[in-house]
Amino acid sequence: MTLRRRLFLLVTTIIAIGLPSAAGVFAYVSWQSVLQRTESEGTLIAQTLAQSVTFIQQVPTVINQIVDKEVLTQADMVAQLTQLALRKKASAEDINHALRTIAANNDIPEIWVTDGGGNPRFWSLDDIDASIAGDSGLTSRPAFKPLLQGQQFRVSTDLLYRPLDQRALFYGAVALPDRQGMALIARLPSRANRIIHSIGLKRMVETVLAAAQIDTIWIFDENLEPLAATSDPRSNTTTTLSEAQRSFVETVISTSAAASYLEDSNFRKVLLEHAFLYVAAPIFGADGLPNGAALMRLPVNMRAEMDSLLTIGGGVTVALLLLGMLLALPFLNRIVRPLSLLTVQTHRLVAHNFDPDEEMHAELLKISENRKDEVGYLGNALYSMVTTLKTYIADLKATTAAKERIEGEMSAARDIQMGMLPRVFGSPLDARFDLHAVLEPAKAVGGDLFDFFPLDERRLFFLIGDVSDKGVPAALFMAVTKTLFTVEAKRDSSSVAGIMERVNRSLCENNPEGMFVTVFAAIIDLDSGEISCSDGGHELPFVLRCDGAAEMLEKKKGGLVLGFVADTVYRDDIIRLQPGEALVLYTDGVTEAMNSAHELFKEARLGDTLATVAPACAARTIIDQVIGAVRAFVGQHPQSDDITLLALRWHGRGDSELPATQQETVPADASGEASAGVMVGNA
Repeated sequence: MTLRRRLFLLVTTIIAIGLPSAAGVFAYVSWQSVLQRTESEGTLIAQTLAQSVTFIQQVPTVINQIVDKEVLTQADMVAQLTQLALRKKASAEDINHALRTIAANNDIPEIWVTDGGGNPRFWSLDDIDASIAGDSGLTSRPAFKPLLQGQQFRVSTDLLYRPLDQRALFYGAVALPDRQGMALIARLPSRANRIIHSIGLKRMVETVLAAAQIDTIWIFDENLEPLAATSDPRSNTTTTLSEAQRSFVETVISTSAAASYLEDSNFRKVLLEHAFLYVAAPIFGADGLPNGAALMRLPVNMRAEMDSLLTIGGGVTVALLLLGMLLALPFLNRIVRPLSLLTVQTHRLVAHNFDPDEEMHAELLKISENRKDEVGYLGNALYSMVTTLKTYIADLKATTAAKERIEGEMSAARDIQMGMLPRVFGSPLDARFDLHAVLEPAKAVGGDLFDFFPLDERRLFFLIGDVSDKGVPAALFMAVTKTLFTVEAKRDSSSVAGIMERVNRSLCENNPEGMFVTVFAAIIDLDSGEISCSDGGHELPFVLRCDGAAEMLEKKKGGLVLGFVADTVYRDDIIRLQPGEALVLYTDGVTEAMNSAHELFKEARLGDTLATVAPACAARTIIDQVIGAVRAFVGQHPQSDDITLLALRWHGRGDSELPATQQETVPADASGEASAGVMVGNA
């Protein structure tokens, strides 16, 4: 099948699938939009209804507060007038008569004035009713004790019931100005609460139901007891709640937040039939806590909208499908024809070994000039690629040859550098000591160095160093440093510090790059085990004692690095070894070896490794154990710095010499590691 046919089928398939899919997505989006709009409007109505119920429930409380305030005001006036009458020495009959007049004119059921003990002194009732009320212990109720004890000035009571005359009244009491009694005003229970709950709430629910497209409305208290329930008479629905609906209302009350849920969330059923959306909002009391909920059931019906959508959308879908197929043919021809030409020219290019002829050149230019779209850019890119590919191939060959030459030169430089390091200790071999050293450069060549050679029959010179850089510059500086130490040590070895000072001056005189090297140089007396050493900013050495302990020596007279300041003064120091003890020197490539977690090996871990070395082992064993510990710590993390180690174990003074056949030559290993050592002892 050709590319043209494949693209035509692909475009037709995309149109055939895309248009119905778009219609389905549009239907789903429309359903979600209607559902969200219904939910939003329903939630707003439910919250408004809940707030209205809250207002209706709080009206009686507000009314009672106003009435209580009025009653307390009346009681205060009675207290003031009674106190004034007592000061004018009015009789009890006159005061009682005045109280009856006040009660009759203001529709007050009862007025009482007591003494400091709560005993009635004056009242607005006739004598019989007063005696009945007094015998019921009205004025001695616990609610009035704070007034009589002077703790409060005014009190409003809840509904108090008197069994003797079977009356239930609210009371407002105020202490007399002299605090020697109180004045009580009674009021009848208000019927406002029952009127608002039974008539006002029901009317409001019916009004909301008639004005909005709502199927059913419920109003519940905190115990889910219905205060009002109304449904649309045109729908055959019941106002009884199912367990799921009750649980939903309980959740709204407990969370104090409005919520909604779809009774049947099946997309097909909602589109083709109908479903109900339940919306609930909490009702809050005067204390701000929920004490009920308003629940509404709203019908969701998408059938009418879907019928119109399918009628119009189906016709549009078919028309767009036919139109898309007609437009796809010329569009595909415009794309496929130049691609076919590019394919032919590509095969010709391969056949001509990427050497384009004039015809190929003209065809590629024709495609790139006539088209300003991606196909034209492709033709132009192919032409540019062909014209520059030869140049790139030639450059690549030259670069590869140069790289191979540089790698060969670096390999030769590595061999030369490793060849500069000691490999054979010398002859005859000496049984008084055992020495081994190793250097592992981080690159092809490195800047670390070590050296050792005898000065005479009883003295051995050795050193270890670390150049400040890596690579070829460090290797050259390392070679110069090693050569200078060899020359200066053999010329005058009376003082190690003197050797360091002469080498330092020579390095500073010819150091245009400002490089420097840390050095630890020493001369050991093989008869006494005394080491005369001098330090130039190098790492602290370790001494392996006879008891197996690894001791790090503290710097006492160390100097600066070499090659930094020409007039630096270096000083000699003394290290004394006992027979069997060893000195271990190293560069910072050991202690700063890093693992994949970016943790350093550090001096403490090196000391712990040396402490596990057997006391009588060979110097090479010491080196191998440290290298093994470093490699185990680093793992697969690449080496970041040169690693150099030198171990010297002094066996003590001995007169015997080993035969020349036991001298050890240690060549460079497969990794380029340079090592030198002597493993001596009596066979």
